[in-house]
Amino acid sequence: MLNPYRLRMLTLLDGLGTVRAVAETMHVSPSTVSQQLGVLESETRSGLLERTGRRVRLTPAGLVLARRGREILDRMADAEAELRALHDEPIGNVRLGVFQSAIHTLAVPAAERLAASHPHLHVELVESEPHESGPALGTGELDVVVTTTDHVAFPWDRDLEIVPLGTDPVVLVLPPDHPLTRHRVVDLAACATETWALDRPGPTWRS
Repeated sequence: MLNPYRLRMLTLLDGLGTVRAVAETMHVSPSTVSQQLGVLESETRSGLLERTGRRVRLTPAGLVLARRGREILDRMADAEAELRALHDEPIGNVRLGVFQSAIHTLAVPAAERLAASHPHLHVELVESEPHESGPALGTGELDVVVTTTDHVAFPWDRDLEIVPLGTDPVVLVLPPDHPLTRHRVVDLAACATETWALDRPGPTWRS
């Protein structure tokens, strides 16, 4: 019989991408995660993981089990929630989508506080950039997201509850002799013809 604890590790690995992130989320060591996933492979008699350099990724069998594992964990959480509802104690799984730079600064501390106050509520962290988390929230793949508010793909509607968490300043880095350095505040339109050094495609600020 499949073990829910190990299934959760596999689903977290599918969402977070690294054993270390899974270990931090579940408050165990990376070696414990690796050992438990090895046991899961033995239980299922399937190769669920393959190593690519220093990282691991799920095999086709691992992806199937992660997808089905979420369904199993959700059904278990639903059953527990129906029983626990008699006592008004929150219980179940919550999938929280969060962009990479906010995982350790926002999501992990929030998940730890939630675990302390509501021990029967399990938060599954899923690394999801803003251009991905909006559609995933709309389809129900994610329950809650930490995202930016300037992305056009986000499904803003009246069914969503929006809680502002903070603002980030946007800083323009220029050569010391650039004419725009004379201004404390720069209109972005003034930089439209400049040559930009940007990160990989995908982050919302590229648009």
